[in-house]
Amino acid sequence: MPSFLARLARGMLALLRVPTATGRGVIALGLAAWIGSAYTDIVELRLLALMCGLAVLAAVPWLLVPMRVDAALTLRPPRAVAGEHVDITLAATNRGRLSLWQPLVRLPVGQRESWLRMPTLPPAERRSHDSVADDLERGVLDVGPASAVRTDPLGLLRKTVRWCEPIELYVRPRMALLSTLGSGQVRDLEGVPSDRVSMSDLAFHALREYVPGDDLRHVHWRSSARAGELLVRQYHDTRRNHATVVLDPTPGAYRGDDDYELAVSVSASLVMCAAREEYDISLLSGTEQITSVPAGAVLDATCRVQRQPGADPLASQVHQALVLAPDTSLLFVVTGGVADDLDALAAALLVVPADTRCVVLRSVPGEEPSVLRQHGHEVITVGSLAELPGVMAAS
Repeated sequence: MPSFLARLARGMLALLRVPTATGRGVIALGLAAWIGSAYTDIVELRLLALMCGLAVLAAVPWLLVPMRVDAALTLRPPRAVAGEHVDITLAATNRGRLSLWQPLVRLPVGQRESWLRMPTLPPAERRSHDSVADDLERGVLDVGPASAVRTDPLGLLRKTVRWCEPIELYVRPRMALLSTLGSGQVRDLEGVPSDRVSMSDLAFHALREYVPGDDLRHVHWRSSARAGELLVRQYHDTRRNHATVVLDPTPGAYRGDDDYELAVSVSASLVMCAAREEYDISLLSGTEQITSVPAGAVLDATCRVQRQPGADPLASQVHQALVLAPDTSLLFVVTGGVADDLDALAAALLVVPADTRCVVLRSVPGEEPSVLRQHGHEVITVGSLAELPGVMAAS
């Protein structure tokens, strides 16, 4: 019984959504005219009620035509950058027996709402419509669902049919191209092989001819005997550096949205450079904590980060980051311009091991860039994203 009542309630709500604002006005006018004619016997009121009723009844067949459509959304590129655009393709196939004449489709993109006029869909035919969503803001946006909206010529009734489910669009922050992050303490000699050739390591690379001065311990005697000359082993230089980025989620650390978005862009730029230099990467910002995953997943995390009221203080965030990634060799702490108390900032960094290089980056739009050394750590002030490569190279 409760399930029946729930279905009945859903059906009634769906029925109430069918009339448009104009349709509800016509229905209300017709009811008022009918009630008035019952008490006054005014013929004109009866005629008005009849006309309103006929108009609503004439609109019903427009909604009864079945609409069976298979549709899919495609994004190009599947990841976007804030301020740029993405191409959206809606492809639809008519599975019904009747042609659908230029269906009107509602397609939300995040908080925006767009309307598409699809080409006519003959039975069993596939048609597509291309549109562009531009000036995107950082975040994870829902594109869709795509819903066809059918109405009658007078706009009295409306029927909405969902064609496909929404898909997620990751809009990453703007990023600057950094030449290098600098060096951190190597924590694991059994690490990731680099392109650098070494004469003493663990990842075997090749054999080469002996050169005076080579360590005889690296002579491969069996190959030397076979070749009739001394051959020595070469190795890939292996190293494992781990870069951890702590993005301060405390709302009070930033003067406004611009400060925070600059801090997110700085963090994403550091992640991108760390990936290019083959670092292991971790990111921590409040409840957003991610480690030991591909760089693309970390950049996707920068789409989701937000300021979090009630977040732990920066000292606690740094401590959590070192617990999350205990092999961190290069630590970046990104905060806003309100974090002017360098003594408090130094206290937050007391938990950083001595063999871990720590760099604090303050995002203060409009301020002159600078590189200082405070309490044993580098403190970099960034006034714009374009200044980041220069101050990082100078650090």
